[in-house]
Amino acid sequence: MSEFTSKYDVKKTMYEKFMDSVAARGDKPCFYYYNNTISWNQADEMVDLCAAALKANGVEKGDRVIICAPNMPQCITAIYAVNKIGAIAAMLHPLSVATEAQYAKNLVGAKFAFCFDVSEKAFTGMKDLILVKCPTAQYFPKSPYGMIANMLYKKKIKGKTAPATDVKKLIDWKDFLKEGKEYLESNTVEIETDYNATAVTMMTGGTTGNPKAVMLSNFNINNLSYEVWDVVDTVIQKKIDPDHDAMLTALPVFHGFGFGMCMHYSIIVGQPQALFPQFDAKMCSDAIKKYHINYVFGVPDFFEKVYKAGYLKGIDMSTMKLIGSGGDVVPYSLTEKMDRLLKENGSKFHFATGYGLTECVTVCSFTDMRREAPQGCIGLPTYNIEVMTVKPGTTEEVKGEDGELCVYGPTLMQGYWNDPEETAKMLVKHEDGRVWLHTGDMCHITPETGDIYYRQRLKRVYKISGYLVYPSFIEEAYRAMAEIYDCCAIGTGEEGKTQLKLYVVKNKKFATDNEEELTKKIIDFGMQNLSKWSVPREVVYIDELPRTKIGKVDFKVLK
Repeated sequence: MSEFTSKYDVKKTMYEKFMDSVAARGDKPCFYYYNNTISWNQADEMVDLCAAALKANGVEKGDRVIICAPNMPQCITAIYAVNKIGAIAAMLHPLSVATEAQYAKNLVGAKFAFCFDVSEKAFTGMKDLILVKCPTAQYFPKSPYGMIANMLYKKKIKGKTAPATDVKKLIDWKDFLKEGKEYLESNTVEIETDYNATAVTMMTGGTTGNPKAVMLSNFNINNLSYEVWDVVDTVIQKKIDPDHDAMLTALPVFHGFGFGMCMHYSIIVGQPQALFPQFDAKMCSDAIKKYHINYVFGVPDFFEKVYKAGYLKGIDMSTMKLIGSGGDVVPYSLTEKMDRLLKENGSKFHFATGYGLTECVTVCSFTDMRREAPQGCIGLPTYNIEVMTVKPGTTEEVKGEDGELCVYGPTLMQGYWNDPEETAKMLVKHEDGRVWLHTGDMCHITPETGDIYYRQRLKRVYKISGYLVYPSFIEEAYRAMAEIYDCCAIGTGEEGKTQLKLYVVKNKKFATDNEEELTKKIIDFGMQNLSKWSVPREVVYIDELPRTKIGKVDFKVLK
């Protein structure tokens, strides 16, 4: 049961929050999708038919329904339809391969799934599974633009699709909604209202490296979304204005960041959101201009590409309310670049950076957009969130020094699905009688201001000659070199004999420079600007850093 009070209306299900906005917004825009506009009333009809079709196919309260689709109308519709009947949306990366899909299905015990064109083949051979195929082009506009978009999309996915064979039932989205319509001719769909019930599971890597399903309740998700509301309403003191506000939902909703801060925040506010199945710098930038979007969130790689492309240069950003990054360490060089862009484009606010993890639906701290963020700062705790640092492996609080960050608040997960042992490692009862989330991240909290400074994942803190070395600090320092576009520091060798290797992506201007001379320059730079234990022993040049499916640097691949 929830133990928190809030000045916001958080004690409802996600679907009930959706219905509040439908009642208030009616025929106003809900989704923008490839130049097509879907109203709140149209979205409501889709959700009703989808929920009815789920019931017609035997889905009941508490059942897990896999949603393996990108940011498209059917994906959002399915999430709220599943929630309406009290089932659980098991979010899965839309580019998951067969082994990943099978693992997720077995983990949560799902017998029903939504997929899209490319992910359909991953479900082949699941004999007890009912699968709904959602074509990406289903809601493209019936116009010349829509026809061209459809042609380009078909070309893009050519050779990447295959039918799901040997499943219990395979049905197209359009026919699935027809089943819902037929069901409603003689049946009603009861709305489930338990806001403490599990609403979503999200896949994440855990302390053992095996993917886990993080259980999040309606209450958890509502509280996360209202954190964003509070930043706008209380921190920067701007009016929540759904008639003139809009969200860029390019962050994937299978991840808590896109799910809670983009999708569901827009739902509770009643503002339109532009949906993008795949990030495209030009398309996203065009949408920001066309729909006057003033909420933009993304991972660092997202903003690096948009900035580099120059598509946002010169556009009016005077009405921008929130623009920021998280999901990975945000290089200070990116913050500086985006701050300059915002100022040049008329914004009164700074580029925000945040911190969070799936186990608390994501964001639990934000930098203050009214002031320039200090280098390395990941902000202050958001509304209703408390933080502390402890000596790693203990519940002993440490103040004024580095320690493991612990988080307390209404967004903390219910636990990992069917994994009490791993849950107990993350959710730990402290001497104050409260259960805190142990993040596994080394941070420093400034006693005077409460600012949180990120140091490193505990797993990536290396001990060299007894000295703690933080790769993120090393990487940040080296990004200041004109020759280096990006880099990643990795510890190699056995424990007690660890040495650092620096993987470097060169700036284009220096692509043909002599690498032996550049390596010497890099080592000399380190000797002058870092502790001797933080200077890499080896430098390796690569074309680009490997990244995970959500855009984080995949340092495990390099290791």
